[in-house]
Amino acid sequence: MLLKDTIRIENARLYPAEIVDQLRTELSNGAVLQPNEDRRNFYDLYTDGRTYFIYVSPSSGRITLIAIWERKLPSADVNSDEQVPWWRRIATNLRSV
Repeated sequence: MLLKDTIRIENARLYPAEIVDQLRTELSNGAVLQPNEDRRNFYDLYTDGRTYFIYVSPSSGRITLIAIWERKLPSADVNSDEQVPWWRRIATNLRSV
């Protein structure tokens, strides 16, 4: 567990201070980071319906908040197996152009 005061977060996109504080709190409480498969040292952090996309510098340990978005919760009447994959939705839209 990290001390809240020792976590240094660069707010590259000037998100509100409470967003950065929430990220700092999650990190200090031992949040699990999911590594990004395509980018080295980039991670997703999932919390309470929100996703943080961060970069962790291997040399300094400094964290850069890249993006944040609200996660959509699955609808109770929609089965996830019935949803169309994102790439198929894009391909369908490209064909109609």
